[in-house]
Amino acid sequence: MAKQVKKTDTTEMTKAEKSATLKKETNDTSTNASKTKKPIYRVIYDKESRSWLIKKDGAKRTIASFATKDEALNRVKELSISNDLNFVVHKKDGKFQKK
Repeated sequence: MAKQVKKTDTTEMTKAEKSATLKKETNDTSTNASKTKKPIYRVIYDKESRSWLIKKDGAKRTIASFATKDEALNRVKELSISNDLNFVVHKKDGKFQKK
């Protein structure tokens, strides 16, 4: 009986086999990355309106606006528990306070 040897060395592979292997590896890593990435919400201070805002990364619109930072923190914590999401809190000057 002859054992079938799996080609793992890329020097022995044809161009078609190399490209197929590369495509498969790329697809595997991209699907894993998309499954693990969660949306990030930010609590930021808006100087113009003098209020604390909750915004989603990449979004133009604000999710919610609050007069105090504590109110905004309470709401984003509720969202994080119910939707299993991450959030980042900023200080009034825009620096990170809490991740």
